[in-house]
Amino acid sequence: MKLTLQVKLLPTTEQANTLLNTLKECNKACNQISDVVWQNRIFNQLKVHHLVYHHLKKTTKLSAQVIVRCISKVIDAYKIDKKKKRFFKPLGAITYDPRILSYKKGIQEVSIWSVDGRLKILFVCHNSKYLPYIKGEADLVYKKGKFYLFQTVEVPEEDVKDVEEFIGVDFGRNQIATLSDGTQYGSETLNKVRDKYFKVRRSVQSKCTRGSKKLLKRLKGREQRFATITNHTIAKQVVQKAKSLNKGIAIEDLTHIREKTVVRKAQRRKHHLWAFAQLRNFLSYKAKLAGVPLKVVDPHYTSKTCNACKMIGNRNGKHFSCPHCSNVFDADINAAKNIAQLGAFCKPPRKDTSMLNSVSHIPLKAPSNL
Repeated sequence: MKLTLQVKLLPTTEQANTLLNTLKECNKACNQISDVVWQNRIFNQLKVHHLVYHHLKKTTKLSAQVIVRCISKVIDAYKIDKKKKRFFKPLGAITYDPRILSYKKGIQEVSIWSVDGRLKILFVCHNSKYLPYIKGEADLVYKKGKFYLFQTVEVPEEDVKDVEEFIGVDFGRNQIATLSDGTQYGSETLNKVRDKYFKVRRSVQSKCTRGSKKLLKRLKGREQRFATITNHTIAKQVVQKAKSLNKGIAIEDLTHIREKTVVRKAQRRKHHLWAFAQLRNFLSYKAKLAGVPLKVVDPHYTSKTCNACKMIGNRNGKHFSCPHCSNVFDADINAAKNIAQLGAFCKPPRKDTSMLNSVSHIPLKAPSNL
C-alpha cells in the first residue's frame, strides 16, 4: 500500500535560505515553461521537453533532472484544465525523485539537491518505522516558516484473515464512534475546541486589522489538525482491538448523508464539520495494513431495528426501546450491534484487494407485517 510520510526538515539558517532560493528558482522556471505551453498549446511532456530543456539549462541554475521535474509539474497542472493558463507561486512545492534526493541509512539525514549544490539536512519523522519503505517521489513544501518533505512510501500489507465475528462501528455527531461492545468515543472535547476557534475567528474577522489577519494566519489549520488527530487515534484503537480479538470491522455507508438529511439552522455548522468520511478512510487503510477485514454495510434501519428480535422499535434521541421484546438499549450501541451482524452476514470479499472497500448493500428492511 502506498502512503505519504511527513518528514520535517531541520535546516540551518544558511540551508533554509538556500532551500528558499531553490523553490523560487524552480517555480520561476515553471512559469517560463507555462508560457511556452500556453503560447504553443502543446501539452505533451516529451514535446514540451524538446522546446524548453536546452534554454532552461543555459539560463538557470537548475540541473537536468530538476528541469525534467519542473516540466512534469507544469504538464500535470494543465491536465486538470487546459482552458486556463497556469501560474506558480514563488514558494510553491516542488517534486524530488531518488536521483536528486536520498536518505542516509542509520541516521535521520537527507541529501537534497539545491541551487548551491547538495545539502545534508537533519530531519525528524513521527512514523520513522516507515522509513525503510521509502519508494518514489517526494514533495518539498514550505509552510509557516518550516520545510517538510511529503515522501511516498510503499508499505507491505498483511494477509486479510477470515473471521466469523465483526465489531460494528456506528458513526455519529454526538458520539464520534460507537462500537458494538459498548465502547463509545465522545465528541465533547472536539466540539469544545471547534467552538473555541469558531468564536475566536468570528471575533477577529470583524476587526479587519493587520494584527487580526496575522492572528488568523497563525491559527489557520489548528482546528482541522486536532480533528484529524482525533480520528487517527480512534481508528488506530478500533483496528488494534479488532486484531487482538481476531474480528473484522463493519462500518456503515454514509455517502451523501448530508444531502439526505435536513438539519436546523443552528446545527448546520456542526453538521458540515462532521468528519465521518475521514474516519472511514482512516479505518479502511489501517485495517488493510493490519490484515483486518473491513466491510461497509447499508445503514438503513440500523438505528430503528432491535438487535435482539429484529423488529422495528422506538428511538427517541439516545434511547431505544423495543415494544415486542421489551428490551431497552442505548440507540447508538443498538445500531452498532446491528451493523456488526450485517458485517457477519455479508459475503466474503473476492481475492482482489480493491474489493475490501466496496459497499455491501444488505439493508435492514421493516417487517412486512407492520
